[in-house]
Amino acid sequence: MRKRIIQITLSALFFAAVFLLLPLTVSASSTENKKVRVGYYNNEVFEDGTSDEDIKKGYAYEYYRKISEYTGWEYEYVYGDFVSIYQMLLDGDVDLVAGLAYSDERASLILYPKKPMGAESYGIVKHENDTSISRAYNTLNGKKIGVLESAIVNVLRDFLDEQNINATVITYNDYDQVLEAFDKKELDAIAAEIDGIYDRKHAEVLYSIGEADYYLGVNKNKPELLAELNKAQEMLFTENPGYLSTLRNKYYSSTLSSRAFTESETNWLSTHTDIRVGYLNNFMPYSSTDESGSPQGIIKDLIPYLLKELGIDSVNCKFVGFDRYDDIVKAIADDEIDLGFPLGGGLYFSERDGLSLTNPVISSVTDLVFTEQYKGSSDTTFAVCEKNNLQKYYIKNYYPDSNIAFYPTLDDCLAAVYAGEATCTTIDGLRTSAILSAHKDNSFSFAQLSASEDHCFGVKIGNEGLLKLLNRGISITGQDYIQNLAMDYARSMYTYTFWDFVMQYAWQILIVIIILVLIANFVAIKIIRSRERYAREIMDSKIQIEKANQDKFTFVNNITNNMREPMSKLTSLIDSSKRTDDPGKIQENLNAMAEQSRLLITLVNNIAIFVRSNEEQNE
Repeated sequence: MRKRIIQITLSALFFAAVFLLLPLTVSASSTENKKVRVGYYNNEVFEDGTSDEDIKKGYAYEYYRKISEYTGWEYEYVYGDFVSIYQMLLDGDVDLVAGLAYSDERASLILYPKKPMGAESYGIVKHENDTSISRAYNTLNGKKIGVLESAIVNVLRDFLDEQNINATVITYNDYDQVLEAFDKKELDAIAAEIDGIYDRKHAEVLYSIGEADYYLGVNKNKPELLAELNKAQEMLFTENPGYLSTLRNKYYSSTLSSRAFTESETNWLSTHTDIRVGYLNNFMPYSSTDESGSPQGIIKDLIPYLLKELGIDSVNCKFVGFDRYDDIVKAIADDEIDLGFPLGGGLYFSERDGLSLTNPVISSVTDLVFTEQYKGSSDTTFAVCEKNNLQKYYIKNYYPDSNIAFYPTLDDCLAAVYAGEATCTTIDGLRTSAILSAHKDNSFSFAQLSASEDHCFGVKIGNEGLLKLLNRGISITGQDYIQNLAMDYARSMYTYTFWDFVMQYAWQILIVIIILVLIANFVAIKIIRSRERYAREIMDSKIQIEKANQDKFTFVNNITNNMREPMSKLTSLIDSSKRTDDPGKIQENLNAMAEQSRLLITLVNNIAIFVRSNEEQNE
């Protein structure tokens, strides 16, 4: 029995120890972040920042931060030029370095993860006004070519050997040195990552000499970091397959390749002094024509701004407004205009129209507009404006089985929906608020559709030079400027008036008016009742005063009557005493006079008491 008790006691102590120690172990592992040393070299757009005090940004920096969301790594940044940072990775002084291309030689020196962090294209870049170098490879003979001391060196040497080019290759430790030497024209050309050279307006990409994926390199003595990195990348690309594309578009929307004109673009510019722009009327905030015949909307500002960003000052803008989408398409086909806006419909419908569409200038949501009674139906009829093919193309692309009823204008489409002739219609999301505000007397509801609509520039198929120029301008301009422009014009489409306020808050205003009327009636009744009460009080006071006056009159009359008798007796006694010499009679008269005097004194005292009493009541 004793042995059994000892076993139970030991077991209890063992489990108690486990429960006491286990929370400590879990807490330590969950709160401790692993320190990871990052080799950070300044590279325009890719990795900006040269110290902890600098604001770091760029493609690689954002990628580092994204990976840390999955690994919990806490970074310690070590700064230097590319060559020194790469050597630190080999020596184990840093754990991670971004942007390393794969090579068999490197694979024996560092660890590569399973997935790249991006892809890069290497190209030969020359000065734009240097006519001694052309797309012919042999024009590089005898030239000085700068390159970063990196994997690009081998790609460049292989290209030169393959093309039998005898050129001088000069290597540099970081990109700043390469670009500085190029800008000073100490170099005839550079071999560079095309996406890594930012905003070189006077440079021209000749051709690509190779391409490769690049990776987040890991120190060879840190296999545990590699395992965590592989797991993080797997999770990242599973949850967000398009992450790298999003990152690339964010940081490389304006690159060297988007600054340098191609041969077809140069040819178009050399043969055109005007750019004729057709636009759709009555389609604000995108385009319209004011009373003076001038263009309005995004198109008015965007084309001049785009040309300015491209550095083109030799081309004048000429605008032509059209009421119908089909008229713009026809004008482009007949070479009456060079481009149209806003055009769309995707690849299929644009091909049928004989158009090549640029990248989207702006994308917007589309709203489905219907009456409150509409709850959805399998037999849906869309009311479509016959002047605007954008609406028709959207419905045919995303609702191919629905019916379409055409109407002359969008207002007619809304009237048809309100009358029940059509089930619904669509309105561009930037236009919905202003358009429905003009139809506030009608009861419409709207819901945002899942598919957005792209608004593009359209050019004639085969007009390669202009198409590339426009795409280049869209890329350089960026979406922030265009979106802000669109919002400004969208806000100006409709002015909020006092009547709009009244209509918007009609029920609330009616309730307030009713309340104010009730309050006014209540106050008026209170005032009337107060005046009536005051009048009654005045009347009561007058009655009381009259009664008091009557009482005074009665009192005075009674006093007068009461005083008359003793006064008469006194007068009579005095006369009697004057006529007699009899002392006894005189004494008798004096006694009678004293009695009458006391009576008069009593009456006088009563008068005094009455006066004091009335004075106290008045007070």
